[in-house]
Order: sequence, then structure tokens, then C-alpha cells
Amino acid sequence: MKELFREFDFTKVGYYQSVLESQGIKTFIKNRDLAGLAGEAAIMPDVWPALCVVEDADYERAMQEIRENISYNEARVDIEVSCPACSELNPGNFDLCWSCGATIAEPVATE
Repeated sequence: MKELFREFDFTKVGYYQSVLESQGIKTFIKNRDLAGLAGEAAIMPDVWPALCVVEDADYERAMQEIRENISYNEARVDIEVSCPACSELNPGNFDLCWSCGATIAEPVATE
């Protein structure tokens, strides 16, 4: 078991767990049940949720997936894209339309 990262915001940890699991990388979240401590945990990083790989051999691949995902999302966060199905505007880092749920496969940036 190797720790990939820890974060106070459990949603980020859960998101990256989903990303890695979808790539066939087995993970688990250490301190998952301590996330509800909110006030006390905010000042104690040792108890923040920590995403870990089950197999140490998957560590480098997992870190690469996380880096690529962060770069992709950061590059697209400042643009808006139009949904091909309903034309609703969505943040550029969305894969699915927030309005109709359609896939935004190859978005075309709006002005």
C-alpha cells in the first residue's frame, strides 16, 4: 500500500478514486470514516482522507493518471462548451452535460 495523496475535501479523494478504479487501478481510502470530524480534522492533516493504491506496483501509473487528469481539468476550467444535444453551456471540464446528461465528447468552445 502506497499513499497517493491526502486532502481535506473528501469529494476530491473520491473523485480520483473513481478515476483510478476506472483505469483498473485498485485503491482504497484511508481515514474515510474520519472525514466527518470537519472542525477538528481541518487542522489535523494526519486524519484527512488519504487515497492509496492497493498494489505498490501501480503507484507510478496512478500518479501519472492523477497528473494527467489535473492538467486536463485545469486547462479546460476557464472555457464554456455547448452541449451537442441540447445546446446548454457547460464548464469546459465537464464530460457530461449538466442539463440533459449527454456526452460532451469533442466540445466546441463558445465565445
